[in-house]
Amino acid sequence: MAPGVRLVIVGGVAAGASAAARARRLSEAAQITVIERGPDVSFANCGLPYHIGGEIADRARLAVQTPESLARLLNIEVLARTEVVSVDRARKVVVVRGPAAPGAETPGGDAGNERELPYDKLVIATGAAPLRPPLPGIGDPRVLTLRNLQDMDRIKSATGKAARVLVIGAGFIGLEMAEQLRRIGKTVTLAEAADQVLPPLDAEIAAPVADELSAAGVELVLGDAIAGFEAEGAALSARLKSGRLIETDLVVLAIGVKPESGLAAAAGLEHGARGAIKVNGHMQTSDADIYAAGDVVESVDRTTGTPMNLPLGGPANRQGRALADHIFLGANARPYPGHLGTAIVRVFDLAAGLTGWTEKRLAQAGRDYRATVVTDYQHASYFPGATPLTLKVLWSPEDGRLLGAQAVGADGVDKRLDVIATALAGGLTIDDLADLELAYAPPFGGARDVVNTAGFAARNERDGLARPVTTLPAGRAVLDVRPAAVADLSPIPDALNIPMPELRARLGELDSAKPWVTVCALGKTSYFAARVLAQAGFDVVSLAGGVRVRPETTRVKAASPAAVANQLGAGKTAATPAPAARVTEAAELDCTGLACPGPLLQVKTRCDALAPGQELAVTASDPGFARDVEAFARSTGFELLGVERAKGLVKARLRRPVDAAAINASLIAAPAAGARRKGATLVVFSGEMDKVMASLVIANGAAALGGPVTLFFTFWGINALRREQAVTVTGKTLLDRMFGRMLPRGLGALPLSKMNFGGAGRRLMRYQMASKRLPNLPGLLGTARLAGVRLVVCTMSMEAMGIRAEELIEGVEFGGVADYLASAETTGTNLFV
Repeated sequence: MAPGVRLVIVGGVAAGASAAARARRLSEAAQITVIERGPDVSFANCGLPYHIGGEIADRARLAVQTPESLARLLNIEVLARTEVVSVDRARKVVVVRGPAAPGAETPGGDAGNERELPYDKLVIATGAAPLRPPLPGIGDPRVLTLRNLQDMDRIKSATGKAARVLVIGAGFIGLEMAEQLRRIGKTVTLAEAADQVLPPLDAEIAAPVADELSAAGVELVLGDAIAGFEAEGAALSARLKSGRLIETDLVVLAIGVKPESGLAAAAGLEHGARGAIKVNGHMQTSDADIYAAGDVVESVDRTTGTPMNLPLGGPANRQGRALADHIFLGANARPYPGHLGTAIVRVFDLAAGLTGWTEKRLAQAGRDYRATVVTDYQHASYFPGATPLTLKVLWSPEDGRLLGAQAVGADGVDKRLDVIATALAGGLTIDDLADLELAYAPPFGGARDVVNTAGFAARNERDGLARPVTTLPAGRAVLDVRPAAVADLSPIPDALNIPMPELRARLGELDSAKPWVTVCALGKTSYFAARVLAQAGFDVVSLAGGVRVRPETTRVKAASPAAVANQLGAGKTAATPAPAARVTEAAELDCTGLACPGPLLQVKTRCDALAPGQELAVTASDPGFARDVEAFARSTGFELLGVERAKGLVKARLRRPVDAAAINASLIAAPAAGARRKGATLVVFSGEMDKVMASLVIANGAAALGGPVTLFFTFWGINALRREQAVTVTGKTLLDRMFGRMLPRGLGALPLSKMNFGGAGRRLMRYQMASKRLPNLPGLLGTARLAGVRLVVCTMSMEAMGIRAEELIEGVEFGGVADYLASAETTGTNLFV
């Protein structure tokens, strides 16, 4: 291709902007024009939900390049707010409608008139559009989708007036939106037509994510599709196909996307089954001079070579580069190898993701496969903060080649998915997985990483050393090899409990004529037990992943004596009596990796949901949790059954008393004379980062212990509640405006009380806290608001400092000295920070 090639690119963002940047680096002589229908040519669309939730505070950070800056950077022509109407392949021109190029004459002076742009090579990178099916009421302005910065602005603006938000679709975008909306204190309902969240993933990987959503206060409605929307005055409702009506103030529709391939279809280019543009390895369409890339194309699966449309930013960027290479390097260009489909999502304290094929897809395609599920810790189990990570690998029984993987856990999910994505790209096998030499030190991983464990487990299955099952099979006796205390806490129906260390000595208690299934917490110990039984002549299988991955195996009732006697066989007796039946199921809560006050807050949330007599087993890595949980029990009337410290972890067991109603009533009754009052009142006078953080930590802790909590912001402390984005306010005096410019605006601008060094110390402290996974100011404020902490601003101080109500964040209250004194009198705890 001649260096002066005229290259026209339709669409910016990931694929289009990447193609333009690579083309310019390869040829300074090329005439490059980028045409974008919207006002933004290059923006971080994956970050949109996080600005809505305030986690990305500065909107400007999402605009990677403006049309003007991209034009200057690459020395190209950028036509924003311009639409390509048609492509004339015979004449090699595109017809555009919109603002004229600088210096060009538009007939009649009308910017909406059409004109032609010639091309030598054309790139179509028009992306994908959110699905908006023709449902009744879908045109209501409160039913929104999220694709670009303007959609983001509309949703962010609408959330200011909405207390309740319905998110429809529990895919990656839906989950990110649900998380961020809860972060800003909205009541969130998440509806999904499939029977699980994250429909692309397999059920056992998605289940912990559903639990995490429920624990965070998101109401889940699964297996029920949207049928339409109904508006009556200011009220808005969504009707599901089951007939259920959900009242809401705002709807975010996240049910998927479709390729925006209309332009290519009108030009006669070949399309695939889902309407995406067919391309070859160099991203050429059926017209050799027209390329396409990004969400709009149908490429191939890298593992199998089957057609695949994948709307993800990473592949779109690489495809844009690949096509530019082919245009300017010709035969020396490396083709795009196809997709793996690697994706990940964070949902509150969990992450889940996949790479390659899932079991669901393999079964639908009729391909032969094997699935291996293991659960281990993300780093050395003895190192503080160890949290479980579940990894599922899919592989071919013919040659052991890896086909895909999924993972879920609180930490380390991205690392394992990246390792296996690399293994998939290299065509590695389960044997290679077992032999990978990965980085090891106690804070980062184990001497045998969970990736190695998955390889070992798959190899054992292939070699016949393991016979895993994914459910408790009918007709098999159940042997629970967990420790007795754990089995008693969370019993498995009709199971015989013999802890693994005792198994060899107690084999005689088992009926060798019966088929058995072994069960443990994580799947590893049950495999060890199955090997013991198999070599003793038993017909035995083991439950893959353990009860952590298969929680449906535990129920509210322990094994009955009759069932245990039946499993023991005629003439045999149990060495220990079967545990008595429980009234309610014990719950478990994993708080490892959370810094204070996170564990205490989660304990409060889960304890609120316990039934009378129900127990909660808590594990935390925060060393101060032992004292906090004792204080929590004393304050709330819960029974503290025990606290243990081992390997840097604190394990506690709590139980709601059977007569919980009476105890709760006594706790919330008006305090008698001399009785200890609950809650706290804090005067936040300081506007310094560390002091405001201390106030929020104390407030969150007080909220977790029960009772009302009020933060009374006065003078410099009010700056913590200012909006980070400037708000235009009329009628201010000159002095008021000067105060507004000089004072810090919002949490992100607060200085440190010591070593601020013009803001450098503040940034250093943020980095220090993030590296140690300590809470940040926005997170603490969001948690406080969810916990019901009152944020009261002193109106007299507002007047003195020239601050207006519209300049403050949503949800604050306005009061004076009487409000403060009443709160202090109620709580009995009064702090000045």
